[in-house]
This record gives sequence, structure tokens and C-alpha cells, in this order.
Amino acid sequence: MAGFSEHPLRSLAAWLADTALSRTLQTVDWLVPAIQTAHILAVAVVISSVLMLSLAVFGLHGREQPLSRSVARFAPAIGVGLPVLLVTGALMIAAEPDRALPNPAFQLKMAMLVGAALLTWLYARSVRGTPATGPARPLVVRLAAGTSLVLWVAVLVAGRWIAYTLSR
Repeated sequence: MAGFSEHPLRSLAAWLADTALSRTLQTVDWLVPAIQTAHILAVAVVISSVLMLSLAVFGLHGREQPLSRSVARFAPAIGVGLPVLLVTGALMIAAEPDRALPNPAFQLKMAMLVGAALLTWLYARSVRGTPATGPARPLVVRLAAGTSLVLWVAVLVAGRWIAYTLSR
């Protein structure tokens, strides 16, 4: 079993910490807080859009309109928010790679993030042209929306958990 200092991502983290980008992020006082602020705002945009889309799928919001209209309204915000999360998240990793990369909470967050984003994309895509209105939505779509929403909340929790979990 590998020891604490032998984590497979430690060498990547050490290399990344030695880059000019990482050194700049570590030494310019205002950069990391600005990046974190943009990240948090993008999280709010994505999570609120996923929530509204899920509520529409559950028939708890926008019952009087086609589900495709809710997708057209909220999917673009998710589509803009996810790249912002990717860029700001990558920059935060570059600022403290040894804190993030080998951290089990970070790894769990990334796995759940991929699952949540993929599941959200799949169910939103599946109902894009759906003319149905009212609370009657296909069960598989409601299950996907519910699972997606739970995964997004778990991503939030894991993101906060990173700060309180030691890397191994």
C-alpha cells in the first residue's frame, strides 16, 4: 500500500505547483478570491438552473407550458455556467494542486460532477422537443431529473468537504 507521500497524483501536483501559473496564483493576493467568487457565482447559476429544470420535470414549475420551453430557458444557463466552472475550478486547482488533486473529497466531487452533468444533459436533451404540458412527465425523465439534482447537491457538499479532508 502506498504511503501518504506516494499518492499517484502527488507528482502531478508537485509539477503543477512549480508552474508560472501556479506561482502567480499563489503570489497575487486578489487572484484566488476573485476566481473563487466567479466559481461560486457559476455554481449558483448552474444549480439554480438545474433546480428549475428539475421542478419543471416534476411538474412543480411551469405546468402550463411545454417542458421543451423550460429546457430552452434553463439549459443555456447551464451551458454557460459549466465552462466557467471548468476554467475557474482548473485555476483553483493550479493555485493549490497538492490540496486538491490527491484529496479523496476532490476526486469524489469530480466523479459526481461528471455524472451529474452527463445525466442533466441526457434528460434535458431527451425532453427538448417534448410538447407535453402539465404534471404528467415520463417516469424515467423524472428519475433522471431527481438523480441529477441529488448528484448536484452532493457535488456542492463534496466541494466544501475538500477544505476539511486531508489528502492521502
